[in-house]
Amino acid sequence: MDTTINDDSSLGKRLKRITRQNVKFIIFMGKTIPLVAKLTIGRDRSNSILIDDRMASRFHAVIQKIKDGFYIKDLNSTNGTFVNDDQIPFGKYIKLCPEDVIRIGRTEFTLK
Repeated sequence: MDTTINDDSSLGKRLKRITRQNVKFIIFMGKTIPLVAKLTIGRDRSNSILIDDRMASRFHAVIQKIKDGFYIKDLNSTNGTFVNDDQIPFGKYIKLCPEDVIRIGRTEFTLK
């Protein structure tokens, strides 16, 4: 007996509607890093992602899972954090989507 759900069946059509495209990875300098509950980004060695960029603050930004999505927040950095060339407003979380580009100083991250 075949247990595969046909995409054209009524159940298949309903499942396709609720399928969500969530961010699962961040690509940085050719490396694919899986997103977890919380990632910190900055120049300090204690960050989850350490970047060697003089325009980045020691503790620059945080990516955090909130409910079903991942969000980024600037940690009051000197030069700001940008998503798709838009600066993140102070004190706000921005929801991340696949193909978003995060820029911190001269360093870019792509989301998949």
